[in-house]
Amino acid sequence: MYAALQFKYNSLEKNLREYLITVEGYSESDLLSIKAKLSSMPKFPVYVRFANEPDTDYIFTDRDASDWKQLDPKEPQRLKKVNQ
Repeated sequence: MYAALQFKYNSLEKNLREYLITVEGYSESDLLSIKAKLSSMPKFPVYVRFANEPDTDYIFTDRDASDWKQLDPKEPQRLKKVNQ
């Protein structure tokens, strides 16, 4: 069970990092940390800290379909590309 969770976390973290860089246009240096966790809703939120806001966590989910959405209402919204 632990190994499966670690694999899921690593996969989510890698996929969101890739999405933020390749689709959203962030650079590696813009991303301070990306950390997936287990939760009840959504099941696997991914917390991102950006270099220009090191004390703020932004919460994202992929809805199990690589369709990344920012969950929290923090401003600024970090996803520039709107998935319709």
